[in-house]
Amino acid sequence: MKTKPAELFNLIEGGRANLENTSEFIKKVDEIKKEVTDKYSLTMVNEKNWVKRILIKIKLQIEIRKRVRELSSLKNLHIVNR
Repeated sequence: MKTKPAELFNLIEGGRANLENTSEFIKKVDEIKKEVTDKYSLTMVNEKNWVKRILIKIKLQIEIRKRVRELSSLKNLHIVNR
């Protein structure tokens, strides 16, 4: 029996939405935001050029999104629910 790729994503009831609504996930996301913000805060304070400050803010947001995506990846859904 062949399975469709879409069926693989529905192995767990609720899937990613249930994972992202848990208090543990929200706490980890807040920790990631704090850690990345702390990493870039010194650079932001010392930078005088407003264009570079905007680029640093963009870089900060990209890194936060990347790390949150890694946290909520499909392979983690199976580990959490076992």
